[in-house]
Amino acid sequence: MAELIHAKNFGFLQTKLPTELFLKLKEECQNTKELKEMTSGISGKGVPKHFYIKKNFPELKDYVLACVEEYEKYFKYLNTLKPLTKSVPFFVAPPWVNIQKRYEFLPLHDHDGILSYNIWIQIPYDIKKELHEQAGQLQFIYPMAASAKMGNHRFVLSKADEGKLIMFPSMFLHTLYPFYTSKKVRLSIAGNILLEVK
Repeated sequence: MAELIHAKNFGFLQTKLPTELFLKLKEECQNTKELKEMTSGISGKGVPKHFYIKKNFPELKDYVLACVEEYEKYFKYLNTLKPLTKSVPFFVAPPWVNIQKRYEFLPLHDHDGILSYNIWIQIPYDIKKELHEQAGQLQFIYPMAASAKMGNHRFVLSKADEGKLIMFPSMFLHTLYPFYTSKKVRLSIAGNILLEVK
């Protein structure tokens, strides 16, 4: 008689930011003259510019750490990672805002750290009026624990997603498709959670 043993896989945590924090972050993201530009491994032609978030980072950091606890409660992900011989605290790296213009995209990439997150600050288009089926979507590609195939998950982003945070394992590859019908920018914040070794 055969016995079936299902391997665990990890998913996404999605939350809604407190209104006050969301509004503070939105104001900071819209004032790029005060932000320091960031160069990443995917910076280049056709890719959104990135700027570090600084002013509201301490408050955002506290919220992100609460999300890490919630993620671990459901997925038990961190218990599967054994890179160190003893426990160390989390380090929330400085986050950045992606300022994405019409036709720009984020190519397939992963992040540093153990967990990462995206926060949707401003979605300027009406998703029902977008020209292509994949327009404006965030697509993830990740290893499936129970098979040799790669899984994929898409978030179809609309104005209703403003203020939402998505947390995921940093190793999950992801890409952000362009949008076509608005001349305004799409604003999203991204960041990573690492382990701090002193």
